[in-house]
Amino acid sequence: MDNFIQEIEEDIRHDRQMALWKKYGRFAVAIALLTIIAVAAVLFWRQYTARERLQDGLAYMAALDLAGPQIDPATGSPSAAGAPDAAINALRDLAGKSTAGYAALSRLQEAALLSKAGKPGDAAAIYQALANDSRSDKVFRDLALVLLALQQIDSAEPNDLAARLAPLTAAGNPWRYSALEMTGLLAARAGDMAKAKDAYAALSDDPGTPRQLRARAAEMLAVFGG
Repeated sequence: MDNFIQEIEEDIRHDRQMALWKKYGRFAVAIALLTIIAVAAVLFWRQYTARERLQDGLAYMAALDLAGPQIDPATGSPSAAGAPDAAINALRDLAGKSTAGYAALSRLQEAALLSKAGKPGDAAAIYQALANDSRSDKVFRDLALVLLALQQIDSAEPNDLAARLAPLTAAGNPWRYSALEMTGLLAARAGDMAKAKDAYAALSDDPGTPRQLRARAAEMLAVFGG
């Protein structure tokens, strides 16, 4: 009887793990496309002066504006839908001729728009190329690697992705928390619950972990029995 009850509990736990995997795996992709690149922009502006990059900055913002709904200046209401294809072309053109920082940001935004447009393979190719581009700042190369992992989290070999993310989980890396969350998700997908628990425990115990991410890590630990 005890064995039967234990089997039921294990089945329930497995179902909860899978439900959380589906919930947070997709959620992680969404938040990356919406927020992580914005963080990269902040880091970039801290490192480079706006005055020297003003022209590229204006071109970058104009390209981003193309992706969103067009606003009637007279009424302040949307007057037309966005033009993502035009935005992608503008970002691609800017990446080819702007300064290094804006070139990297433009490539990241182009990949995000391609992913949103249902072209994950094209987005992954951009992330991969940027991650391998020694001319780009390391902060952007590392971010591209995180986004590549997010893009391929449901399809690539999880242990391979986790191995590539491992250097980014070191203390002091600006993408440490995102990399740790990805490591936990990938370990869970691979069936390595001990490694998943270690990743989520590191997030849950670190007072520097962003609040929402820390809450997700605590919830995952509860499911895994950590």
